[in-house]
Order: sequence, then C-alpha cells, then structure tokens
Amino acid sequence: MPLELKETRLPGVGVKWVMTPASGSRVTVIQHNDGEREVYVHRRARDDEPAVVLELHDDEARQLGALLGGAYERPKIVEELEMALGELQIEWIPVPDTSPWIGKTLAECEFRRKTGVTVIAILREPEPISGAQPQDVVMSGDTLVTVGKAGGYAAFRKMLVEGAA
Repeated sequence: MPLELKETRLPGVGVKWVMTPASGSRVTVIQHNDGEREVYVHRRARDDEPAVVLELHDDEARQLGALLGGAYERPKIVEELEMALGELQIEWIPVPDTSPWIGKTLAECEFRRKTGVTVIAILREPEPISGAQPQDVVMSGDTLVTVGKAGGYAAFRKMLVEGAA
C-alpha cells in the first residue's frame, strides 16, 4: 500500500508534508523557503506532542535523504541483483558540484562510448528519471545510477570529475 503524503503550502514559510507510515507513527517535514528543514516525529499519529524534533540545514537534509534513499549503502536486494549480473555491476555515483558535465546531455557526455559505463537512471529532486535517455541533462545534485564492468568505473569517475577521457 503506498504511503499517504499530504502537502500543505505555508505562505511566507514554505511547504509542509505529513505522512503516516505503516507503523502508525506520524512524520511532519517543513521545508522553509530558505532551505532549512524541520522534522517532527510523533510516536502515534494521534499524538499532539512530537517525540523527536530535528532541525536541519539544506545540505544536512540532502545528506539524510541520500542515506534514507540508499545512496551510501546498497540494499541487500541490489547486492543480489549484482550477483545475477555477473561481471556487470550497478553503482550510484554523485555528480560533483564542479563537474564539467553539468548542463550537458548524456549524449554530449558520451560516458558509455568512452568508459563502457551506462547511465540507466538519474536520482534528482523532486522527481528521479527512471529510464535515462540521451537527451537527459546532467545537473548539479544528481546521482547517476550506472551499470558497467568494474574495470570501467575508474575512468568513469575520473571523466565525471575532470572532463574528457
């Protein structure tokens, strides 16, 4: 069953999201216009007072989001998928803020031709791109989901940072 997420615009403040996970708790996230976040966790959906209040700067919130989204540690199911792929592997690679490929399409980057590594998806806020196409543009803050042989990743990472391979 999909998680219900309720969004409320807060004029002059930002946006508030409220969700009630299957556990029966309630989580409220307020994203302020300046990028700051407040996270309120209520043990039960009906509780008035939160059990936990967390205040995060924009960069902290993004890092927490990456942790929760599995960007740092692959879920077990992905490890099993990698075993099924044999010599191919799947990697989540954040685009460095200084990458010369920011603003370029995947076709212009030519990652696959130059390194043998293919971008299959792009993790991006607010909406990921699940079937990356040649016309998709690399943007700051993206995480590229890639597939390739282990030997191609050193060149791919270097190219992502430095430019032409």
